[in-house]
Amino acid sequence: MDLPRTRVAVVAAARFHLRPLRRIRVARRAPDLRLGPVAVAGHEVALRSPRLSDAAAWREIRLRDRRLIEPYWVSSTLSWSERHTETIWVDECLQSRKAARAGLALPLVVEIDGHFAGQCNLERIDLRTKTAEVGIWLDAQVTGKGVCSVLGVLLANYAFGTLGLRRVTAPICVDNAVAAKRAERVGMRREGTMASFLDVGGRRRDHDMWAITSDMWAHTSGTRQPHPDKI
Repeated sequence: MDLPRTRVAVVAAARFHLRPLRRIRVARRAPDLRLGPVAVAGHEVALRSPRLSDAAAWREIRLRDRRLIEPYWVSSTLSWSERHTETIWVDECLQSRKAARAGLALPLVVEIDGHFAGQCNLERIDLRTKTAEVGIWLDAQVTGKGVCSVLGVLLANYAFGTLGLRRVTAPICVDNAVAAKRAERVGMRREGTMASFLDVGGRRRDHDMWAITSDMWAHTSGTRQPHPDKI
């Protein structure tokens, strides 16, 4: 037997049969991201990637602030308590990490003085059109500390600078005056009303479309540094 020829044959056969495996890409882990912290009004405010260990704090705040959040949150057949279990949070984290790896979303949580205090996500990211949608909710106990201004600066700088987006939108329920005021303070503009846009709080409701572009942000970002606000 010609041993060298046999080795060549074995190697060639192995390469042939292993070709499909070489095409399989190892799933990338969504990188941990941290924006900030920024010191404001005696507190440190930051945005970071969500963790499975955030479950307890997330549940506590969402249950406590139900009356403020639920009227504007997407409707569900589950009760508010059933929607806020550790299992639900873990599933949300895993799904958001998958979307982040695919470049379709940027899941972030709000952290104040090292503690979980809400979520601030970029969703429906489309790098072809350079657009995305922002969604945010905050612990009612941290509003009025300048948090909203800080979050707007951190997220906009990353979205328009690092990600290179050109337009970020936010659908806001027509009677959610607090959210609308926050959007305006960040520099977003109301573009119009979308009739019966989303089913929130148990019924279909109209939403205003708020938006900001990279040009709008570049024009005003110099005057929109983090500072205390009243919302």
